[in-house]
Amino acid sequence: MTDELVWWPRDPDVAAGRVAVVTVSYNTRELTAFLLWSLRNIVAWPDLEIVVVDNGSRDGSARYLAEAARAGVCTLLANDDNRQHGPGLNQGIAHLAARPGPHPEWVWVLDSDVVATRPDALSAAVATAREHGAALVGEPQNDQWHADSRFGLFSLLIDPAVVWQASVGPFVDGGDPSFDLLTSAARQGVPMAAFPFTAEGHVIHRGRGTLAAVHAAGERDHPLYTWAETHHAAHYAEVPGADQRYQTLLSRFHEEVNLG
Repeated sequence: MTDELVWWPRDPDVAAGRVAVVTVSYNTRELTAFLLWSLRNIVAWPDLEIVVVDNGSRDGSARYLAEAARAGVCTLLANDDNRQHGPGLNQGIAHLAARPGPHPEWVWVLDSDVVATRPDALSAAVATAREHGAALVGEPQNDQWHADSRFGLFSLLIDPAVVWQASVGPFVDGGDPSFDLLTSAARQGVPMAAFPFTAEGHVIHRGRGTLAAVHAAGERDHPLYTWAETHHAAHYAEVPGADQRYQTLLSRFHEEVNLG
């Protein structure tokens, strides 16, 4: 397990077409299982690996993910405590950067409460990146805290050879882990391309999955508990019909997967 930042090699040995998903789990067992199921059963991509960083979950997530890792569904990086979202993402990408052998060509950062709904969710995003020569692909979202429109962290495709460098910077702790990385990338002219991940139904972002877990557990010592009290309801990225499509797909998931 890599605990410190490891930047991507400048001239790595690349496994062309390999994509590594990195996601962080914290007491979201069903949501994370739903995401893994969608990636393995819906997304059509021949060389896909999944790295899950579990931040000391106590809801059965750690046990479930350990079983999934033994079955070859994912790679699990299990923490004893909650390092929070940004540091968890750093840990997952650093693990890929430090690992010997060919490196993935792309890293797809996903929130644990995202579910892929179309077979071309990844292939269409990669095609957009290649068409525009982009190293960052995401969906613009309004930022009420800053006077700009930036990509949402919930689904972010990156070329790590360009983005995962000290000059751009890692994800940070706190409620907006991607702000520093995205603004730094913009200042340095890292090529970016917009892609309608949720707007065209490639993925559904339930939203606030971890906040809902913190609220439901009454986890008052969590740094986001006060925020979670009033911001734990799912928003589905405000895409019309996304909530119904999510529930339909969730029913199919429950029919096929027994979480115990």
